[in-house]
Amino acid sequence: GIMTLRGLVLCLLLWSSVSSRHVEMPDDDTVFDLFELTHVHKKHHGLSLVKGPDPNSPAYKILNPNLIPSVPELSFRDLIYSIQSERGFIFTANLKQAKRTRGTLISVERTDGTGSIFEIISNGKVNTLDLVYWTATGQHVLSIDDVNLANGHWKNITLFVQEDRAQVHVGCEEINNQELDAPIQQILNQESADISSLRIAKGAAKSDRFMGVLQNVRFVFGTTLDAILRNKGCESSTFITDVMTLETPVNGSSPAIRTDYTGHKTKDLQDICGFSCDDLSSMFKELKGLGMVVKQLSNELRQVTADNTLIRTQINIHEGVCMHNGIVYKDKDEWTVDSCTHCTCQNSAIVCREISCPLMPCANATVPDGECCPRCGTPNDAGVDGWSPWSEWTHCSVTCGRGIQQRGRSCDRINSNCDGTSVQTRDCYTQECDKRFKQDGGWSHWSPWSSCSVTCGDGVITRIRLCNSPTPQMGGKDCEGDGRQTEPCQRDPCPVNGGWGPWSPWDSCSVTCGGGLQRRHRLCNSPAPKYGGKECLGDAKGTRLCNSQSCPVDGCLSNPCFAGTKCTSFSDGSWTCGECPVGYTGDGIHCQDIDECKDVPDACFVLNGVHQCVNTEPGYNCLPCPPRYSGPQPFGRGTEQAIANKQVCTPRNPCEDGSHDCNKNANCIYLGIFSDIMYRCECKPGYAGNGYICGEDSDLDGWPNTNLHCVENATYQCKKDNCPDLPNSGQEDYDKDGIGDACDNDDDNDGITDDGDNCPFIFNPRQYDHDRDQVGDRCDNCPYDSNPEQTDTDNNGEGDACAVDMMAM
Repeated sequence: GIMTLRGLVLCLLLWSSVSSRHVEMPDDDTVFDLFELTHVHKKHHGLSLVKGPDPNSPAYKILNPNLIPSVPELSFRDLIYSIQSERGFIFTANLKQAKRTRGTLISVERTDGTGSIFEIISNGKVNTLDLVYWTATGQHVLSIDDVNLANGHWKNITLFVQEDRAQVHVGCEEINNQELDAPIQQILNQESADISSLRIAKGAAKSDRFMGVLQNVRFVFGTTLDAILRNKGCESSTFITDVMTLETPVNGSSPAIRTDYTGHKTKDLQDICGFSCDDLSSMFKELKGLGMVVKQLSNELRQVTADNTLIRTQINIHEGVCMHNGIVYKDKDEWTVDSCTHCTCQNSAIVCREISCPLMPCANATVPDGECCPRCGTPNDAGVDGWSPWSEWTHCSVTCGRGIQQRGRSCDRINSNCDGTSVQTRDCYTQECDKRFKQDGGWSHWSPWSSCSVTCGDGVITRIRLCNSPTPQMGGKDCEGDGRQTEPCQRDPCPVNGGWGPWSPWDSCSVTCGGGLQRRHRLCNSPAPKYGGKECLGDAKGTRLCNSQSCPVDGCLSNPCFAGTKCTSFSDGSWTCGECPVGYTGDGIHCQDIDECKDVPDACFVLNGVHQCVNTEPGYNCLPCPPRYSGPQPFGRGTEQAIANKQVCTPRNPCEDGSHDCNKNANCIYLGIFSDIMYRCECKPGYAGNGYICGEDSDLDGWPNTNLHCVENATYQCKKDNCPDLPNSGQEDYDKDGIGDACDNDDDNDGITDDGDNCPFIFNPRQYDHDRDQVGDRCDNCPYDSNPEQTDTDNNGEGDACAVDMMAM
């Protein structure tokens, strides 16, 4: 009886859980439809309602993601709890994204505005689907290439994440598998629900907002990827191969990516594991139902605990009181929860008891509204306490799916108060709605490219697509085109182990007789080790015995001759030596170095009686020519070469070889090698300067027409000629106006030219001439006595015409 009661309670809890979340779980699976959870409307929340590929679901064009509400906190906590329970999720969406744009599909962003925790981004700029997440080590980006989402056409995406592995299908085509740097349950943990919120189409960066249309943006749990793909109409293989599952754990086992027995057909599954597919399906459905019940109860308990904690904090409840349904009761207070339950507060603990009803002596007893215990009534629900009999139940409010029915009764208000309700309502469910419709088939997105067929070197990658976006049904057309593509791929070069090249020829034997050694070698270059390959094994060098025959009597074997001298042996063991090498003299057995510097005293240049020659053994070298000389530096062996190739050093003339530094308008004058300076520079006629600096001198007076560069203690005229067209070597300038007297027509600057000025060198603009002798008073040595010749015999500044001493004479 206890087990039956427990089973009944469990069934009631399961029915209650499934009924309360009927909107969120249209099927047996747990589905979080983000648009449905955010309660968006077609004219509000930054989006507009449009038509999508699924006629049974609304599609929304994203206008302003900032106005789209975040997913409610309780729903977000349920989602995080599901991810923690199953250590992964399946994310699906239909999208029509603007071409070559980058847009966020969903983001888990921090509520304090410091950024995001997790984002799913379709990056049309580089044709990838990016999973962007943050851990303690910083930002991580997992990019899945060649998704072809942002092309302005409707695409269906299925993203499966399990632990640290992510797999993407576009339509029915698997695009790629990638690994995350951390398991997803560590990235989206329980703390995430406390510090963040779930947003649609809004990214961490303003530029990452989604541009396009979204439909059926959902997180799915409690099912397999294979089931999701089958529901989309994707073809299934007759072999169970690499099935990725998100099943609820069985007997404490962890959900994971499961690889079943490859090569066994489905019909042989019972032979492999001992259970039929129906058995396994029933088991998993029961486990999923239990899992949902436990999860729902756990979430509700957690929410109640949080609410109670919040209420206690806000109203500062004292010890000993009780809180029930938001009402505070004092210790020992009693209250009625419903018609059958009464509760009492006992020292902060709520103790409730149910009312026991007596047995009714009638067979048609009914429970009046608002009461706990049944009462005996009359046939056909006759009126009780002033009520009329109940009417028949109305037809169900819908023809398919879940609806309601109602019935009513009337009250004789004149003769009775009529306790209870006048209308009753109950649920009805006539039949499942048929959601099928005629549609042509459409290709899914290409799957991610498969892994390269090789781990190194050149291979191939393959991708497929399926005719399931949508699947043709009700007479719709099949897809056209190929469902498979293959491309070459290239991995890192394969390690190349080293291989020995061919042996070199044996070198000459170390001796010509009596036993010697020959050597050979080989290189590790056929091929050379590369990319981490192993070095060659074995020896790189080899030796062998050679010329092991007995040696004949050969006098030259003992090398009796001088090194470099030819030795000739004879059969009787005698030998002779040839001439000594060049640079030596002797009998071939004993050779001495020839001193070419001594034997040829003029082989090298002789300076001040010193022969510039160095004897070497063998040969000689001439020293470089002395300073101010130029010539070769010969060397050689033997007196013949010393005589034939003598050193000749000639005095160097900078004026001839162009090594001087005279001005181009100057002449270089050679002074000889024994002079302190070998040459000097003089400006050419018509130029003035020091020979190194020369400027044009038109009047040949030694002063240049323009200023030259002046050096300290200059010995040349560097200032500009104040009268460049007339010779004036003294540069006289009486009035200091910068124009020489030789070419100045007004030397005293009194405004009267020298030709008409009676004092050309003294400023006298009034031209006073008292004695009218054509000599102005300012410069006349006798201003009051005419003396046009200005005779002054004694040179005392007073003219003879007016000098007293001269008149006395």
